[in-house]
Amino acid sequence: MGLFTSSFGIDIRQDHLILTLLKRSLGTIRLVDYEIHVVPPLSQKEEREVQIIRLVSGFTARHLIPRARFSISIPREEVIVRFLRLPVATKENLRKVLEYETPKYTPFEKDETYFDYFIFKEEREWVHFFVVFAKKNNVDQYLSMLRKIGIKPLSVQIPSTSAANLFFYNKKAGEEGPSLLIDMADPFLEMNLLRERKLNESLHLTFPPGKREDQIMNLLRRSGLGRDGLSKASLFVYGLSSNDKTIASLKETNGFKGVFPPPLTRIKVKKRDPELYKIYSSIGLPLMGLAKTEISLNLLPLEMRKKVRKIGKPLLIFFAASLLIFSFMWGRQVYVENRNELEAINEEIKKKRPEVEAVERLQKQTEELRREISEIGKIKAEEPSKIEILRELTQRIPETAWIWQLKYTGKEKEIEIQGLADSASDLIPLLDKSPLFEKVQFLAPITKERLPRGEEGKEKERFRIKIRFESRRSGT
Repeated sequence: MGLFTSSFGIDIRQDHLILTLLKRSLGTIRLVDYEIHVVPPLSQKEEREVQIIRLVSGFTARHLIPRARFSISIPREEVIVRFLRLPVATKENLRKVLEYETPKYTPFEKDETYFDYFIFKEEREWVHFFVVFAKKNNVDQYLSMLRKIGIKPLSVQIPSTSAANLFFYNKKAGEEGPSLLIDMADPFLEMNLLRERKLNESLHLTFPPGKREDQIMNLLRRSGLGRDGLSKASLFVYGLSSNDKTIASLKETNGFKGVFPPPLTRIKVKKRDPELYKIYSSIGLPLMGLAKTEISLNLLPLEMRKKVRKIGKPLLIFFAASLLIFSFMWGRQVYVENRNELEAINEEIKKKRPEVEAVERLQKQTEELRREISEIGKIKAEEPSKIEILRELTQRIPETAWIWQLKYTGKEKEIEIQGLADSASDLIPLLDKSPLFEKVQFLAPITKERLPRGEEGKEKERFRIKIRFESRRSGT
Protein backbone atom coordinates (compact mmCIF):
# COMPACT_ATOMS: atom_id res chain seq x y z
CA MET A 1 0.00 0.00 0.00
CA GLY A 2 3.00 2.30 0.41
CA LEU A 3 4.15 4.56 3.19
CA PHE A 4 2.43 7.65 1.80
CA THR A 5 -0.93 7.03 0.13
CA SER A 6 -3.96 9.15 -0.73
CA SER A 7 -7.54 8.07 -1.31
CA PHE A 8 -10.36 10.18 -2.76
CA GLY A 9 -14.10 9.80 -2.09
CA ILE A 10 -16.89 10.95 -4.42
CA ASP A 11 -20.15 10.81 -2.46
CA ILE A 12 -23.08 11.37 -4.85
CA ARG A 13 -26.34 12.25 -3.11
CA GLN A 14 -29.79 13.17 -4.38
CA ASP A 15 -29.01 16.91 -4.53
CA HIS A 16 -25.48 17.15 -3.10
CA LEU A 17 -21.96 16.16 -4.06
CA ILE A 18 -19.44 15.63 -1.24
CA LEU A 19 -15.75 15.26 -2.09
CA THR A 20 -13.24 14.04 0.51
CA LEU A 21 -9.50 13.41 0.39
CA LEU A 22 -7.75 11.22 2.98
CA LYS A 23 -4.01 10.69 3.15
CA ARG A 24 -2.10 8.06 5.13
CA SER A 25 1.36 8.94 6.41
CA LEU A 26 3.40 6.84 8.85
CA GLY A 27 0.33 5.03 10.16
CA THR A 28 -1.78 8.18 10.57
CA ILE A 29 -4.75 9.03 8.37
CA ARG A 30 -5.47 12.72 7.75
CA LEU A 31 -8.46 14.50 6.25
CA VAL A 32 -6.58 16.71 3.79
CA ASP A 33 -9.54 18.48 2.22
CA TYR A 34 -13.29 18.23 1.65
CA GLU A 35 -15.98 20.08 -0.31
CA ILE A 36 -19.79 20.09 -0.12
CA HIS A 37 -21.67 21.20 -3.26
CA VAL A 38 -25.34 21.53 -4.12
CA VAL A 39 -25.98 19.92 -7.54
CA PRO A 40 -29.05 19.80 -9.81
CA PRO A 41 -31.58 17.08 -8.93
CA LEU A 42 -31.81 13.71 -10.71
CA SER A 43 -34.53 15.10 -13.00
CA GLN A 44 -31.97 17.48 -14.60
CA LYS A 45 -29.69 14.70 -15.80
CA GLU A 46 -27.47 16.61 -18.27
CA GLU A 47 -26.92 19.67 -16.08
CA ARG A 48 -26.25 17.42 -13.07
CA GLU A 49 -23.66 15.35 -14.94
CA VAL A 50 -21.84 18.40 -16.34
CA GLN A 51 -21.59 20.02 -12.91
CA ILE A 52 -20.41 16.84 -11.15
CA ILE A 53 -17.70 16.29 -13.80
CA ARG A 54 -16.54 19.90 -13.45
CA LEU A 55 -16.38 19.76 -9.63
CA VAL A 56 -14.60 16.40 -9.51
CA SER A 57 -12.10 17.46 -12.20
CA GLY A 58 -11.28 20.67 -10.36
CA PHE A 59 -10.76 18.91 -7.03
CA THR A 60 -8.55 16.15 -8.44
CA ALA A 61 -6.48 18.57 -10.52
CA ARG A 62 -5.83 20.77 -7.49
CA HIS A 63 -4.61 17.86 -5.36
CA LEU A 64 -2.94 15.71 -8.10
CA ILE A 65 -4.79 12.60 -6.90
CA PRO A 66 -3.67 9.22 -8.38
CA ARG A 67 -6.39 7.77 -10.60
CA ALA A 68 -6.24 4.36 -8.92
CA ARG A 69 -7.41 5.63 -5.50
CA PHE A 70 -11.04 6.66 -6.15
CA SER A 71 -14.09 5.32 -4.32
CA ILE A 72 -17.62 6.45 -5.07
CA SER A 73 -20.81 6.21 -3.07
CA ILE A 74 -24.22 6.10 -4.74
CA PRO A 75 -27.44 7.36 -3.07
CA ARG A 76 -28.89 4.98 -0.48
CA GLU A 77 -32.36 5.36 -2.02
CA GLU A 78 -31.08 3.76 -5.24
CA VAL A 79 -30.23 0.41 -3.62
CA ILE A 80 -32.07 -2.40 -1.85
CA VAL A 81 -30.54 -3.88 1.31
CA ARG A 82 -31.59 -7.31 2.55
CA PHE A 83 -30.48 -9.08 5.75
CA LEU A 84 -30.71 -12.81 5.05
CA ARG A 85 -30.04 -16.21 6.56
CA LEU A 86 -29.32 -19.27 4.39
CA PRO A 87 -28.10 -22.80 5.08
CA VAL A 88 -24.35 -22.93 5.63
CA ALA A 89 -24.02 -25.27 2.63
CA THR A 90 -24.77 -22.33 0.31
CA LYS A 91 -21.68 -20.41 1.46
CA GLU A 92 -19.37 -21.87 -1.20
CA ASN A 93 -21.69 -20.79 -4.05
CA LEU A 94 -23.43 -17.91 -2.31
CA ARG A 95 -22.95 -15.48 -5.19
CA LYS A 96 -24.51 -17.90 -7.68
CA VAL A 97 -27.42 -18.56 -5.30
CA LEU A 98 -28.10 -14.85 -4.82
CA GLU A 99 -27.83 -14.19 -8.54
CA TYR A 100 -30.41 -16.89 -9.24
CA GLU A 101 -32.76 -15.65 -6.50
CA THR A 102 -32.46 -11.91 -7.26
CA PRO A 103 -36.14 -11.67 -8.39
CA LYS A 104 -37.13 -13.13 -5.01
CA TYR A 105 -35.51 -10.31 -3.07
CA THR A 106 -35.92 -7.39 -5.53
CA PRO A 107 -38.40 -6.20 -8.16
CA PHE A 108 -35.69 -6.70 -10.83
CA GLU A 109 -34.54 -9.58 -12.99
CA LYS A 110 -31.14 -11.14 -12.23
CA ASP A 111 -29.45 -9.59 -15.28
CA GLU A 112 -30.66 -6.12 -14.32
CA THR A 113 -28.68 -5.75 -11.10
CA TYR A 114 -25.23 -5.54 -9.59
CA PHE A 115 -24.95 -6.90 -6.06
CA ASP A 116 -22.48 -7.73 -3.35
CA TYR A 117 -22.82 -9.34 0.08
CA PHE A 118 -21.03 -9.43 3.41
CA ILE A 119 -21.17 -12.32 5.87
CA PHE A 120 -21.30 -11.06 9.47
CA LYS A 121 -22.13 -14.27 11.34
CA GLU A 122 -21.69 -18.02 10.82
CA GLU A 123 -23.34 -20.83 12.80
CA ARG A 124 -23.25 -24.59 12.50
CA GLU A 125 -26.29 -24.66 10.21
CA TRP A 126 -26.78 -21.09 9.09
CA VAL A 127 -24.84 -18.25 7.56
CA HIS A 128 -26.03 -14.70 8.29
CA PHE A 129 -25.23 -11.91 5.85
CA PHE A 130 -26.59 -8.81 4.21
CA VAL A 131 -26.70 -8.16 0.49
CA VAL A 132 -27.00 -4.90 -1.42
CA PHE A 133 -28.69 -4.80 -4.84
CA ALA A 134 -28.42 -1.88 -7.30
CA LYS A 135 -29.84 -1.49 -10.79
CA LYS A 136 -27.16 -1.85 -13.44
CA ASN A 137 -28.42 1.23 -15.31
CA ASN A 138 -27.90 3.45 -12.27
CA VAL A 139 -24.40 2.21 -11.48
CA ASP A 140 -23.33 2.22 -15.15
CA GLN A 141 -24.51 5.82 -15.43
CA TYR A 142 -22.11 6.92 -12.67
CA LEU A 143 -19.24 4.81 -14.03
CA SER A 144 -19.77 6.23 -17.53
CA MET A 145 -19.79 9.77 -16.16
CA LEU A 146 -16.47 9.25 -14.32
CA ARG A 147 -14.97 7.45 -17.30
CA LYS A 148 -15.25 10.73 -19.24
CA ILE A 149 -12.57 12.21 -17.00
CA GLY A 150 -10.44 9.07 -16.88
CA ILE A 151 -11.53 7.76 -13.47
CA LYS A 152 -11.86 4.01 -12.81
CA PRO A 153 -13.04 3.70 -9.20
CA LEU A 154 -11.58 1.26 -6.73
CA SER A 155 -15.01 0.62 -5.21
CA VAL A 156 -18.69 1.55 -5.39
CA GLN A 157 -20.14 1.83 -1.88
CA ILE A 158 -23.26 3.09 -0.09
CA PRO A 159 -23.41 5.60 2.81
CA SER A 160 -24.43 2.90 5.33
CA THR A 161 -21.27 0.81 4.97
CA SER A 162 -18.86 3.75 4.66
CA ALA A 163 -20.28 5.28 7.88
CA ALA A 164 -20.09 1.92 9.68
CA ASN A 165 -16.47 1.39 8.57
CA LEU A 166 -15.45 4.84 9.84
CA PHE A 167 -17.31 4.21 13.09
CA PHE A 168 -15.54 0.88 13.65
CA TYR A 169 -12.18 2.45 12.73
CA ASN A 170 -12.60 5.09 15.47
CA LYS A 171 -14.39 2.94 18.07
CA LYS A 172 -12.37 0.78 20.41
CA ALA A 173 -13.03 -2.95 20.28
CA GLY A 174 -14.86 -4.44 23.25
CA GLU A 175 -16.93 -1.37 24.15
CA GLU A 176 -20.23 -2.45 25.64
CA GLY A 177 -23.74 -1.93 24.30
CA PRO A 178 -25.25 -1.64 20.83
CA SER A 179 -24.84 1.51 18.73
CA LEU A 180 -27.40 3.16 16.47
CA LEU A 181 -26.10 5.36 13.65
CA ILE A 182 -28.76 7.90 12.60
CA ASP A 183 -28.09 9.50 9.20
CA MET A 184 -30.32 12.55 8.55
CA ALA A 185 -30.40 13.84 4.98
CA ASP A 186 -33.68 15.44 3.92
CA PRO A 187 -36.06 14.01 2.92
CA PHE A 188 -34.57 10.70 4.07
CA LEU A 189 -33.55 9.23 7.38
CA GLU A 190 -31.46 6.08 7.80
CA MET A 191 -30.84 4.01 10.90
CA ASN A 192 -28.05 1.42 11.15
CA LEU A 193 -27.87 -0.94 14.11
CA LEU A 194 -24.36 -2.06 15.10
CA ARG A 195 -23.70 -4.81 17.62
CA GLU A 196 -20.42 -6.57 18.41
CA ARG A 197 -18.67 -4.68 15.58
CA LYS A 198 -21.21 -5.93 13.04
CA LEU A 199 -23.90 -4.22 11.00
CA ASN A 200 -27.08 -6.05 12.06
CA GLU A 201 -29.84 -3.90 10.63
CA SER A 202 -30.33 -0.97 8.23
CA LEU A 203 -33.57 0.97 7.78
CA HIS A 204 -33.97 3.73 5.21
CA LEU A 205 -37.20 5.76 5.14
CA THR A 206 -38.66 8.94 3.73
CA PHE A 207 -39.48 11.26 6.62
CA PRO A 208 -42.09 14.01 6.10
CA PRO A 209 -41.42 17.47 7.60
CA GLY A 210 -42.31 17.64 11.25
CA LYS A 211 -40.88 16.98 14.66
CA ARG A 212 -37.97 14.76 13.77
CA GLU A 213 -37.22 13.75 17.35
CA ASP A 214 -40.61 12.01 17.74
CA GLN A 215 -40.23 10.35 14.33
CA ILE A 216 -36.78 9.05 15.28
CA MET A 217 -38.08 7.64 18.56
CA ASN A 218 -40.90 5.77 16.74
CA LEU A 219 -38.32 4.32 14.33
CA LEU A 220 -36.06 3.23 17.19
CA ARG A 221 -38.91 1.38 18.90
CA ARG A 222 -39.49 -0.54 15.66
CA SER A 223 -35.84 -1.62 15.48
CA GLY A 224 -34.54 -5.04 16.40
CA LEU A 225 -33.49 -3.77 19.85
CA GLY A 226 -36.98 -3.53 21.26
CA ARG A 227 -37.93 -1.33 24.21
CA ASP A 228 -35.58 -3.03 26.67
CA GLY A 229 -32.55 -2.88 24.38
CA LEU A 230 -32.86 0.88 23.85
CA SER A 231 -31.78 1.60 27.41
CA LYS A 232 -28.38 0.01 26.66
CA ALA A 233 -27.96 1.65 23.22
CA SER A 234 -26.00 4.76 22.29
CA LEU A 235 -27.25 7.02 19.49
CA PHE A 236 -24.81 8.65 17.08
CA VAL A 237 -26.43 11.35 14.91
CA TYR A 238 -24.88 12.70 11.71
CA GLY A 239 -25.80 13.75 8.16
CA LEU A 240 -26.35 16.95 6.18
CA SER A 241 -29.69 17.66 7.93
CA SER A 242 -28.45 16.98 11.45
CA ASN A 243 -27.50 19.76 13.84
CA ASP A 244 -26.64 20.41 17.45
CA LYS A 245 -30.30 21.22 18.22
CA THR A 246 -31.43 17.77 17.09
CA ILE A 247 -28.74 16.08 19.20
CA ALA A 248 -29.67 18.20 22.22
CA SER A 249 -33.39 17.41 21.79
CA LEU A 250 -32.72 13.68 21.61
CA LYS A 251 -30.56 13.89 24.74
CA GLU A 252 -33.59 15.20 26.62
CA THR A 253 -35.56 12.09 25.65
CA ASN A 254 -35.22 9.30 28.18
CA GLY A 255 -34.93 5.70 27.18
CA PHE A 256 -31.39 5.16 25.92
CA LYS A 257 -27.80 5.39 27.08
CA GLY A 258 -26.80 8.65 25.38
CA VAL A 259 -26.75 10.77 22.19
CA PHE A 260 -23.48 11.88 20.59
CA PRO A 261 -21.92 12.94 17.31
CA PRO A 262 -20.11 9.90 15.86
CA PRO A 263 -16.44 9.45 16.87
CA LEU A 264 -13.68 10.87 14.65
CA THR A 265 -10.69 10.75 17.00
CA ARG A 266 -8.32 8.75 14.78
CA ILE A 267 -8.72 10.99 11.72
CA LYS A 268 -6.39 13.98 11.88
CA VAL A 269 -7.55 17.30 10.45
CA LYS A 270 -5.69 20.58 9.93
CA LYS A 271 -8.39 22.57 11.68
CA ARG A 272 -10.99 20.72 13.72
CA ASP A 273 -14.43 21.57 12.29
CA PRO A 274 -17.12 20.99 14.96
CA GLU A 275 -19.64 20.07 12.24
CA LEU A 276 -17.59 17.38 10.47
CA TYR A 277 -20.19 14.88 11.66
CA LYS A 278 -22.47 16.23 8.92
CA ILE A 279 -20.30 14.47 6.30
CA TYR A 280 -19.40 11.46 8.47
CA SER A 281 -20.23 8.75 5.91
CA SER A 282 -18.42 10.74 3.19
CA ILE A 283 -15.22 10.77 5.27
CA GLY A 284 -15.50 6.99 5.67
CA LEU A 285 -15.90 6.47 1.92
CA PRO A 286 -12.18 6.63 0.91
CA LEU A 287 -11.10 4.72 4.04
CA MET A 288 -11.26 1.39 2.17
CA GLY A 289 -8.31 2.50 0.04
CA LEU A 290 -6.10 3.21 3.08
CA ALA A 291 -6.89 0.74 5.86
CA LYS A 292 -8.43 -2.66 6.48
CA THR A 293 -12.15 -2.09 7.00
CA GLU A 294 -14.66 -4.19 8.92
CA ILE A 295 -17.11 -4.30 6.00
CA SER A 296 -15.81 -5.08 2.51
CA LEU A 297 -18.75 -4.44 0.22
CA ASN A 298 -18.29 -3.29 -3.36
CA LEU A 299 -20.97 -2.82 -6.05
CA LEU A 300 -18.35 -2.40 -8.76
CA PRO A 301 -18.88 -4.99 -11.55
CA LEU A 302 -16.68 -8.05 -11.01
CA GLU A 303 -14.84 -7.57 -14.30
CA MET A 304 -13.76 -4.06 -13.21
CA ARG A 305 -12.41 -4.99 -9.80
CA LYS A 306 -8.71 -5.09 -9.15
CA LYS A 307 -7.45 -8.66 -9.48
CA VAL A 308 -5.40 -9.96 -6.56
CA ARG A 309 -3.22 -13.00 -7.18
CA LYS A 310 -3.09 -15.54 -4.35
CA ILE A 311 0.38 -16.81 -3.52
CA GLY A 312 1.72 -18.94 -0.75
CA LYS A 313 2.64 -17.27 2.50
CA PRO A 314 6.30 -18.41 2.47
CA LEU A 315 6.78 -17.12 -1.05
CA LEU A 316 5.20 -13.81 -0.05
CA ILE A 317 7.55 -13.49 2.95
CA PHE A 318 10.57 -14.29 0.76
CA PHE A 319 9.68 -11.66 -1.81
CA ALA A 320 8.89 -9.13 0.91
CA ALA A 321 12.27 -9.70 2.60
CA SER A 322 14.12 -9.56 -0.72
CA LEU A 323 12.34 -6.37 -1.61
CA LEU A 324 13.18 -4.86 1.77
CA ILE A 325 16.90 -5.69 1.41
CA PHE A 326 17.01 -4.46 -2.17
CA SER A 327 15.17 -1.27 -1.21
CA PHE A 328 17.62 -0.61 1.61
CA MET A 329 20.68 -1.12 -0.59
CA TRP A 330 19.22 0.88 -3.44
CA GLY A 331 18.08 3.61 -1.09
CA ARG A 332 21.51 3.88 0.50
CA GLN A 333 23.18 4.14 -2.90
CA VAL A 334 20.71 6.77 -4.04
CA TYR A 335 21.23 8.67 -0.79
CA VAL A 336 25.01 8.75 -1.22
CA GLU A 337 24.74 9.77 -4.87
CA ASN A 338 22.20 12.49 -4.07
CA ARG A 339 24.29 13.76 -1.17
CA ASN A 340 27.40 14.06 -3.36
CA GLU A 341 25.40 15.72 -6.10
CA LEU A 342 23.85 18.12 -3.59
CA GLU A 343 27.28 19.09 -2.23
CA ALA A 344 28.52 19.74 -5.78
CA ILE A 345 25.48 21.86 -6.53
CA ASN A 346 25.88 23.87 -3.31
CA GLU A 347 29.55 24.52 -4.13
CA GLU A 348 28.62 25.68 -7.61
CA ILE A 349 25.91 27.92 -6.20
CA LYS A 350 28.44 29.42 -3.79
CA LYS A 351 30.78 30.26 -6.70
CA LYS A 352 28.02 31.74 -8.82
CA ARG A 353 26.35 33.74 -6.03
CA PRO A 354 28.32 37.02 -6.62
CA GLU A 355 27.47 36.89 -10.34
CA VAL A 356 23.83 36.20 -9.59
CA GLU A 357 23.69 39.08 -7.12
CA ALA A 358 25.26 41.40 -9.71
CA VAL A 359 22.70 40.33 -12.31
CA GLU A 360 19.88 40.86 -9.81
CA ARG A 361 21.15 44.39 -9.09
CA LEU A 362 21.26 45.15 -12.82
CA GLN A 363 17.77 43.78 -13.24
CA LYS A 364 16.54 45.95 -10.41
CA GLN A 365 18.18 49.06 -11.93
CA THR A 366 16.75 48.17 -15.34
CA GLU A 367 13.25 47.89 -13.87
CA GLU A 368 13.63 51.28 -12.16
CA LEU A 369 14.81 52.89 -15.42
CA ARG A 370 11.91 51.29 -17.29
CA ARG A 371 9.48 52.73 -14.79
CA GLU A 372 11.03 56.20 -15.09
CA ILE A 373 10.96 56.03 -18.90
CA SER A 374 7.37 54.87 -18.77
CA GLU A 375 6.40 57.78 -16.50
CA ILE A 376 8.19 60.28 -18.73
CA GLY A 377 6.50 58.74 -21.76
CA LYS A 378 3.10 59.10 -20.13
CA ILE A 379 3.75 62.75 -19.27
CA LYS A 380 5.02 63.43 -22.76
CA ALA A 381 2.08 61.65 -24.37
CA GLU A 382 -0.33 63.75 -22.34
CA GLU A 383 1.28 67.07 -23.39
CA PRO A 384 0.18 68.78 -26.61
CA SER A 385 2.86 69.83 -29.05
CA LYS A 386 4.51 73.19 -28.32
CA ILE A 387 4.09 74.06 -31.99
CA GLU A 388 0.36 73.48 -31.61
CA ILE A 389 0.31 75.83 -28.60
CA LEU A 390 2.17 78.59 -30.48
CA ARG A 391 -0.06 78.18 -33.55
CA GLU A 392 -3.18 78.36 -31.38
CA LEU A 393 -1.95 81.52 -29.62
CA THR A 394 -1.04 83.13 -32.96
CA GLN A 395 -4.50 82.36 -34.39
CA ARG A 396 -6.46 83.50 -31.33
CA ILE A 397 -4.62 86.71 -30.35
CA PRO A 398 -5.48 89.68 -32.64
CA GLU A 399 -2.79 91.50 -34.66
CA THR A 400 -3.21 94.65 -32.56
CA ALA A 401 -1.87 92.77 -29.53
CA TRP A 402 1.64 91.54 -29.05
CA ILE A 403 3.43 89.30 -26.55
CA TRP A 404 6.88 89.91 -25.22
CA GLN A 405 7.08 87.01 -22.71
CA LEU A 406 5.80 83.41 -22.86
CA LYS A 407 6.48 80.95 -20.06
CA TYR A 408 5.64 77.22 -20.57
CA THR A 409 5.37 74.77 -17.63
CA GLY A 410 4.79 71.22 -18.90
CA LYS A 411 4.50 69.57 -15.50
CA GLU A 412 1.63 71.82 -14.38
CA LYS A 413 0.28 72.01 -17.97
CA GLU A 414 0.27 75.84 -17.84
CA ILE A 415 1.31 78.76 -20.05
CA GLU A 416 1.89 82.28 -18.84
CA ILE A 417 1.93 85.17 -21.33
CA GLN A 418 2.65 88.87 -20.86
CA GLY A 419 2.15 91.61 -23.40
CA LEU A 420 0.17 94.65 -24.61
CA ALA A 421 -3.19 94.88 -26.31
CA ASP A 422 -5.77 97.54 -27.24
CA SER A 423 -8.27 95.69 -25.04
CA ALA A 424 -6.76 93.03 -22.77
CA SER A 425 -10.19 91.95 -21.48
CA ASP A 426 -11.14 90.84 -25.01
CA LEU A 427 -8.34 88.26 -24.97
CA ILE A 428 -9.96 86.03 -22.29
CA PRO A 429 -13.07 84.99 -24.33
CA LEU A 430 -10.95 84.60 -27.48
CA LEU A 431 -8.58 82.18 -25.77
CA ASP A 432 -11.38 80.43 -23.91
CA LYS A 433 -12.93 79.34 -27.21
CA SER A 434 -9.87 77.32 -28.07
CA PRO A 435 -10.39 73.50 -27.75
CA LEU A 436 -6.74 73.27 -26.70
CA PHE A 437 -7.05 75.56 -23.67
CA GLU A 438 -8.95 74.54 -20.55
CA LYS A 439 -8.84 77.53 -18.20
CA VAL A 440 -7.85 81.16 -18.96
CA GLN A 441 -7.49 83.83 -16.29
CA PHE A 442 -5.63 87.08 -15.48
CA LEU A 443 -2.71 86.79 -13.10
CA ALA A 444 -2.47 90.58 -12.46
CA PRO A 445 -4.67 93.64 -12.86
CA ILE A 446 -4.73 95.32 -16.28
CA THR A 447 -2.70 98.55 -16.46
CA LYS A 448 -2.64 101.18 -19.19
CA GLU A 449 0.65 102.15 -20.72
CA ARG A 450 1.48 104.86 -23.25
CA LEU A 451 3.62 103.74 -26.14
CA PRO A 452 6.96 105.45 -26.82
CA ARG A 453 7.70 107.75 -29.69
CA GLY A 454 6.22 107.10 -33.08
CA GLU A 455 2.79 106.54 -31.60
CA GLU A 456 2.45 109.62 -29.34
CA GLY A 457 -0.75 109.78 -27.47
CA LYS A 458 -1.78 106.15 -28.05
CA GLU A 459 -2.31 103.88 -25.04
CA LYS A 460 -2.20 100.08 -24.73
CA GLU A 461 -3.26 97.76 -21.88
CA ARG A 462 -0.60 95.70 -20.21
CA PHE A 463 -1.78 92.15 -19.37
CA ARG A 464 -0.53 89.01 -17.67
CA ILE A 465 -2.57 85.87 -18.39
CA LYS A 466 -2.31 82.24 -17.25
CA ILE A 467 -3.64 79.51 -19.53
CA ARG A 468 -4.11 75.86 -18.57
CA PHE A 469 -4.11 73.43 -21.49
CA GLU A 470 -5.93 70.12 -21.68
CA SER A 471 -4.17 66.70 -21.55
CA ARG A 472 -3.89 64.85 -24.81
CA ARG A 473 -6.59 62.14 -24.99
CA SER A 474 -6.17 58.73 -26.54
CA GLY A 475 -7.22 58.65 -30.17
CA THR A 476 -6.68 62.42 -30.70
